[in-house]
This record gives sequence, structure tokens and C-alpha cells, in this order.
Amino acid sequence: MKRPALVIAILVVLLGGALWWLRKGDGVNEPGKEDLLVHCAAGLRKPMSKIAGQYEEEFGVKVNLQFGGSGALASQLEVAGGDLYLPADQSYIDSAREKGLMKEAIPVARLTAGLVVPKGNPKGLQELSDLGQEGLKISLAEKSASVGKFTWKVLEMEGLLDKVTPNVVVTKPTVNAIVEDVATGAVDVSLAWDAVAGNFAEVEWIAVPEFSKRAKRASIGVLTSCKDATRALHFARFVTARDRGRKIFSDLGFVVPDEGDAWSEVPEVTLFSGSMLRPAIQGRIREFEAREGCRVNTVFEGCGTLVAQMEAGANPAGYFACDTKFLTMVQDRFFAGQVMTGNEIVLLVRKGNPLELRGLADLGREGVKLGICDGEKSALGELTQIMLERRGLTGILEGRVSVKVAKGDDLVSAMQARSLDAALIYRSNALASPVTLEEHEIVELNDDLAFAEQPFAVGKETPYPELMKRLGEFLTDGKARGRFEELGFQWRLER
Repeated sequence: MKRPALVIAILVVLLGGALWWLRKGDGVNEPGKEDLLVHCAAGLRKPMSKIAGQYEEEFGVKVNLQFGGSGALASQLEVAGGDLYLPADQSYIDSAREKGLMKEAIPVARLTAGLVVPKGNPKGLQELSDLGQEGLKISLAEKSASVGKFTWKVLEMEGLLDKVTPNVVVTKPTVNAIVEDVATGAVDVSLAWDAVAGNFAEVEWIAVPEFSKRAKRASIGVLTSCKDATRALHFARFVTARDRGRKIFSDLGFVVPDEGDAWSEVPEVTLFSGSMLRPAIQGRIREFEAREGCRVNTVFEGCGTLVAQMEAGANPAGYFACDTKFLTMVQDRFFAGQVMTGNEIVLLVRKGNPLELRGLADLGREGVKLGICDGEKSALGELTQIMLERRGLTGILEGRVSVKVAKGDDLVSAMQARSLDAALIYRSNALASPVTLEEHEIVELNDDLAFAEQPFAVGKETPYPELMKRLGEFLTDGKARGRFEELGFQWRLER
């Protein structure tokens, strides 16, 4: 009796283990767990359906596309959630961001509205004002659709609304529906996007200046409700990559942005940055890498040293300079920079200021050991040199400079080693470590020359310009701003 009981017990244990393993496996492969939900403007159905199919085939991730008017989809974001949102008009992206529903957004295509008429244009319509002709039958999109919101607004702005409205015999919720009305002969004309009209052989599209000068941009944004931001960004990058989704959009007649990233599962870029920015941005860069699924190689040095490396052939994907002067030196390699922050030069002295150093002139006293940065190697050094020259202090301080280094960080180290009595550094150098102000204190210079502004710029030759733009935004968003201000930087960025 003991042996059968033992066998049964072993079988029960094995069966229980097998059931546990199956349940565990089901959890990993649970249907829909790896799905992406994308709210997409109906006018982008054809390219996005192809892109989603290609993505699913390449990566095994199901992409669920929910099509509708951009406005109707926008109203569902707070209720339905989802991973990504692709409206046909940038204003919906801006609105979603203002409501806190979206973070990153990447440009996808440019859309231009125009007249959609039957092949051969039997009514001879050429201008927007022609829509006021008596007896004309017009189909327009509802204002919940991006093209509807746009076209109704332009008609009003151009003073044509009262003349055109009597001819509007039907309104539809999507741009595809109003083009179909023309294709089937139900109406004489509609107002729709150029690329959407191009999908219907039975119609032709006519450009009119009132719309052409107001082209719209479609962008895909990552929703804050997304289950996995890295995965959502992976798909967004796929949609907008030059050799993936962007090519499909272009092949289908859409106008795509001039700039666009190459495709890579794990993009790798190099960022050159002034060393004074390291405490403010290094941790944030690591967060960006985790979110984007990319790698950012950082080179922190004095900006003079960085410029010399670029002139010798280095070609970084981005440059966060200590001062605008050092971006100007290599501006031909970068798109226009944007000033993000400002940083002030201060005097660092020992705690209690035993030598009573109150300003620049006091640094010329006998016996004062002063540290400054090298003007050829750093922005701090050049600004210090300019300030001393314009204040007529270069000769007075001759012989007082005990240390000349490449970075403000090195001056702080020399102060901590008690090799110096005073050092001209950035405020952020002094605030980067709480230990510094335990033994030292800051003397304000209150000099309008003692100031630097830090611009961020994207390299012209990088294969990942959009990724670098997002890095710039990530390094200077609300969370990052708090860290900059903790370190004594002044905020300069205007979104």
C-alpha cells in the first residue's frame, strides 16, 4: 500500500508543477499582452496598415489600428487610453500635450488640402471661390475630422462660408468618406488631403493657394497611458524611419519631412557637451537611453577642447555647448542651436573668506593664489579672459594665477586640495557637490560680462536627427529644469 501511495504523491506533485508552468507560460504569452493600440487618422489608413503589417512581420508585435476622425479619436484618449496617437494635424498633438496625455511626438508627413473633383473635372472647378457656384453639390468633412476642422475654418477666414454652405449636401466623419462621395458620383466636389485623394483612381486633386500656404503636419505621439514607452517609441521610430515607414508614406504620394532618422533597433549616437553641464544632464541621459532603447555616448570636456576635436574630424550627433561662442565656431556642422540655460561666473573662496576677497580687483593683492580656466580650452576660460581684459585687470593679475586648467571642475578640485585661495568658476561648478560649500563659499561678482548661455544643437550629418531633437527636449523638460536650477543655472528656454 505504501508504494502506490508514494507513486500517487509523486504524480500529484509533477502534475501540480506542470500546471503551474503552463499558467506561467500563459502569462508570458497572454494574447494581447504585447499588442500596441494606435489611434490613427482615417486619412492615413493605407500607409499605416502597410507599416503595421510590416512591423508585425518583422518583430512579432500585433499593432491594433483604430481609425477615425482626428478630433473623435482625441476625445477618446482620456477614456480609452492606448499607446500612440497619429492625427492628421499638429494642433491635436499640441492639445494632447497640454492636457498631459502625450510626451514625445515625431513628424510623419505633410498634408495639403485642395479640391477633389471627378476625373476630367467636368464642372471646370479651379479656385476655392468656385464652390459658391449655384447648383453645385459638395461633400465636406465634419469638424471632428482634422481636414473638416481645417477646411471649415479656412472657408470662414476667406469670407466664403456663407456662399459655400448652401451647396454642402452632406458631411461625413472622415476624409476617406468625402473622397468616396466624389469617386462614386454622389457629389461634384469635396475638400480633402492631397495624399488621400491620390488613393482613388476616379478623382483628381486640384491645389488652391488658400490651402497650399497652410499645409498641415501629421505627427505620431507616444501617449502617457502607454503600457511600455520603449516599445511604443520603437514602433514610432519604425513608422518615421527613412528606410521603413517613411518610405511607404512617400511611395503612396505623401510629402514626408526633409529630415528623418535611419532605422536601427538600437540607435547609437555621440553627444559632445561642456563639462560644466555634466552634473545637470548625465543622469537624465541614462533615463533617455532606457526610455528610447538607444545608446548615447557622451564626451564631457571644456568646449575649447571639444571644438578642437571637431576641427580635427570628430563629428558628434549633438553638441550642448557651454556658451554660444563655442557653437558659432562650428556652426556649419550643426542645425541652428537653441539656448537652453544660462550660467554665471562667480568667485569661490575658502569658508569665511579669510582674505576678504570681495571682487575682481581684490584678486591682485600680494600673495593671493588664483585659479582660472584656459581661454583656449574652455568657454569659462575665454569668458574669464574677456572679462578681465575689459575690466583692465589682466596686468594687475599677472603673476597671481597659480593654476590654469581646462575645466571648472578641476579648479574646484584644486580649491579642495587647498592649492588655491580663490578660483573663478561657474556657479554650477560650486553647486555640483554639497561637499564643496562645506569648506568654501561663493562671492558674487555682479558683473554683466560674467555670464554664459548654453545652446543645444543637432548635427547635420547624424543619421538620427529626430532622436537628437528628442534628446534635447528630454534634457530640458520640466523634470530636467529642476535639476538645472538646483545647480544655479538660469532658465532661458522658450518652447
